[in-house]
Amino acid sequence: MDENKMFDLLEKIYIEVQETKKEVKIHTDKFNNVDNRLEGLENEIKKLGARIDGELIPTSDALLDGYKGDSEHITIIDDKIDRLQIDVNSISMKVSYNDSRIIEISKNLRKVE
Repeated sequence: MDENKMFDLLEKIYIEVQETKKEVKIHTDKFNNVDNRLEGLENEIKKLGARIDGELIPTSDALLDGYKGDSEHITIIDDKIDRLQIDVNSISMKVSYNDSRIIEISKNLRKVE
């Protein structure tokens, strides 16, 4: 083979290697970009997990405790209202009885006069 042909062949090989190298670099950069984005997402997920564990779970527990406390207070208030209603009914019955007695006494007084 002649030197010019060998030089041309080596030059073609060099050009192809350089183009392949550029393509490999482009794909590597894309892969690195995807890898960086995945790492970023992973970090965000970890932050959200920490936030859920650190902020939301204690908050929901506190809300549940508050709900339980409110429920207990409502039960106590309901019991007191029931007792008051019984007392009001008792007083109403006594008032009705006394009204009847007053009417009877009034009638008896009229008869006496």
